Amino acid sequence: MSSEVHISSLIVQTRPDSLARLTQAIAALPGAEIHDTAPSGKIVVLLETASEAEISERLTSIHEIDGVLTAALVYHQVDTEE
Repeated sequence: MSSEVHISSLIVQTRPDSLARLTQAIAALPGAEIHDTAPSGKIVVLLETASEAEISERLTSIHEIDGVLTAALVYHQVDTEE
């Protein structure tokens, strides 16, 4: 039986003085990996989840972290594991 794997990327904008703290908080979320950061406060996040609903849940969790200004989904791909 095959199952889906959802790979997505997000751009998160934070205040520059919160970058280190928020990078750690986001990396602690299930399926989240920090791909890159910029001193201006931008964080590129890769997500690997089992469903689109989980992407939405992670995005909501990121939005709710104190200090996050914006978080936007920029890429989504669905693969199947066999």
